[in-house]
Amino acid sequence: MTRKDPQKAEFVAGLAAALDGKTFIKLTLGKFRGEGEASKAVATLVALKDVPHLKLVTSFARKDDTKTFSINDGINAVKALIGETYLSATLFSAERDVTLTYSKKREPHLTSGKPTLKPTEPVAHDRSKSYLVPPDRPYLKALQVSDAEGRVKPTMQGKYRQICRFIEIFDGLLKEGKQDGAQTPLSILDIGSGKGYLTFALYDHLTTALGQDCRMTGIEVRSDLVKLCNELARTLKFSGLSFDAVEAQQKRAAADVVIALHACDTATDDALALGIGADAKMILVAPCCQHELAPQINDAHAGLAGIIKYPLLKQRQADLVTDAARALLLEASGYKVKVIEFVSTEHTAKNILIAATKSASINRDRAKRQYQELKRATGFVTQHLVAQLKGVE
Repeated sequence: MTRKDPQKAEFVAGLAAALDGKTFIKLTLGKFRGEGEASKAVATLVALKDVPHLKLVTSFARKDDTKTFSINDGINAVKALIGETYLSATLFSAERDVTLTYSKKREPHLTSGKPTLKPTEPVAHDRSKSYLVPPDRPYLKALQVSDAEGRVKPTMQGKYRQICRFIEIFDGLLKEGKQDGAQTPLSILDIGSGKGYLTFALYDHLTTALGQDCRMTGIEVRSDLVKLCNELARTLKFSGLSFDAVEAQQKRAAADVVIALHACDTATDDALALGIGADAKMILVAPCCQHELAPQINDAHAGLAGIIKYPLLKQRQADLVTDAARALLLEASGYKVKVIEFVSTEHTAKNILIAATKSASINRDRAKRQYQELKRATGFVTQHLVAQLKGVE
């Protein structure tokens, strides 16, 4: 038979009244006496599709467990915990603070006092995941990243995170270079644009969010994808965005920005050479499948012998050396370089982005020396990018 607990009933009624009267601020649960790992819990209001819900965060020693309830279900969930799992509960509202505690013998004690916290509006349930790319953008729906209601599909969460991370990086670089804002039109080449996820995202961000006039071309050899992307660009009225079915080497046009994300092996070097040759203000590449240097690294510095004797470690070493060589060659060509952690795709686990911005303050001679020292230390003979540059080797 359930024991009557009028003080608990009064506390729960006060919680319901505070939620109904919009004076609720938060509720805390402590003095854990339940089974399993000790914890404490905090309940707050969140807005889910503009409807208030109760979010209960249970904090363990190494992790937090978060559950979101409708208001009624949340009240019932809290009610079940009070006096059983937790022997202390405090309700903070705009009108008063109310605390219910239980002794070791489970005897309740209810007290109240003046309010100690100021009321706040319910926060959005996903506010901690604040992205520069709203998930309801039309191109995301058209590319099946989001559903008709503008919610990211579960299977596309990885792609959405990659889009958001890329826009975050690009936006930061643009502002560093003080090129944000509607000035002269930006000309951009996206080499290996594929289905155009990042191409559409960048064009939309520049023209819609920043008001920047932009002429952007996606380069993709697969004609079916080019046709699909051009049709979508027309549908979205992205007048400055187009796609061409050509090899990157055939597109020797002037460009302010050159992008190549996850271009395979030496295709990354071709994109870098194209950007340098075009005197681009910004070059961004996410390399993958670096196979060129590993066969050359057979006579490395003695200190590296313990790495290159193992094939797997040798390949990983070659990957790092390849990207370090690229970064140094970019510096030798007058670019300030950042190597940034990116987001891998379903096609590659590589997660490095090389971001280069044109700069007059780079010590080119020092970069050339460091490139030569890297060659001597690691034992490679040549690198695809250097063969396309003049005055570096």
